[in-house]
Amino acid sequence: MNVKYLFQGNMISLIASLIILLELILLEVNGINFIFSLPSVIILWIIWAMAIPSVLSYHMVKLERQKMLDFFGTLAVIIAGIGLVFLTLGKFLGVELILLGYFFEPIAGIPIFLTAKKIKLTYSSLFFWGAVIFTAGLPLYLFSLGPVAIVGDAIKMIGLIGLLLTLNTRTVVKRM
Repeated sequence: MNVKYLFQGNMISLIASLIILLELILLEVNGINFIFSLPSVIILWIIWAMAIPSVLSYHMVKLERQKMLDFFGTLAVIIAGIGLVFLTLGKFLGVELILLGYFFEPIAGIPIFLTAKKIKLTYSSLFFWGAVIFTAGLPLYLFSLGPVAIVGDAIKMIGLIGLLLTLNTRTVVKRM
């Protein structure tokens, strides 16, 4: 396991989660149709762009079940990217494809969880299960239940912050 790249991937994921939180709150305040607005589309492109270095960083960690992350992480980025193109063109199909892409995020996160739990199980669990709750909450915006995704994203961020604070190269290497 390369701790430097785990830290880097977690840092990118935390920054992306903060931007995601902004988007989720804007959707909750302005309604689901806000997703078609220029500010929302720009935010979503920024989030998507951050997914690429995140997946690449996690790839460099040499995680347990690495191929699972490589396949499902790449699939999620590709599907969400196609969805963003459709969303940019004002097509609702884009929203559906973005949701489909996000469905693969927790699956791609299993190898991260399996590796990071050796560092701190509590924070790894918060990161993983927060991502699951976040993903499950995304379609709930259609039923005015957006706060589920917001709570999931916040839980995910707590786990990421905990992992980042724990990932001190000297102490992690000594424990391995």
